Amino acid sequence: MSENTQILKVIGVVSEATQGRGIIAIDRGGDRYKLFNPFLDKGLRFVIRQKGDRHVVLSGGRTVSVQEAARWCRTSVRYRIEVEREGHTETKTIRAGSLEVRLSKRRDDVLWLVVVRGFGEKPIFLLTNVAPSARRGDHAKWIADIYVTRWCCEEVFRFMNQTYQLENVRVRSYTELRTTYVLVHAVTYFVSVVVGSGARLRFLFQTICQKAQRFFEIARFCHYAVADGIHRVLFASAAPPHVTAPTSGPIQHRFAFELPPP
Repeated sequence: MSENTQILKVIGVVSEATQGRGIIAIDRGGDRYKLFNPFLDKGLRFVIRQKGDRHVVLSGGRTVSVQEAARWCRTSVRYRIEVEREGHTETKTIRAGSLEVRLSKRRDDVLWLVVVRGFGEKPIFLLTNVAPSARRGDHAKWIADIYVTRWCCEEVFRFMNQTYQLENVRVRSYTELRTTYVLVHAVTYFVSVVVGSGARLRFLFQTICQKAQRFFEIARFCHYAVADGIHRVLFASAAPPHVTAPTSGPIQHRFAFELPPP
């Protein structure tokens, strides 16, 4: 099966389990018609970042590139955010606005092009079918926050790969690989949610962060410090690990192609 088929299959499973609630947020890799069309046909809400080379149709019927359409998009909100770097916090001023467009002249679905400026040198283009809502406040900021939430998920995945060295895991079947990822997700859930939920666990959390011995203060995304602290707590003991005595019989496996002894 193709990559598009796999993506749609997974999204279908999640959508069915959540009864269609939620909004799909995808990076630039999702900027393709083979995902846009099924989402629109099934009525799934999405926020997809644009590569910048797509053309959209303005309300007057004119077809222009996303970058040219961004010039017609007026800024509707300005706000500041704090971005944490290594050891310091950087304040950024974000400007965002949305513009009503269509995906192509072959489809009548109403979409919105959200332009977000301030995160980097180039603006971020987001295409969504999530309609404005008075309850949610400014439409452009709401859509930008949805996409930024996806960045938080990516940070967690990067944390798991780096801290637990998932890319160095060697297993002999796909089932074992899935089991390993399930265990790591369970550990991450414990560190993220369970630790700090009670008085004793909060004390444990503070102790672990102290054991991390960080030169800078603990950041909001504290998983790296917690993982370092747990490592120091568990491996600080001088006692050797308990080793089970080997069973009788040869330990080394012998294969049929092994040369006979001389």
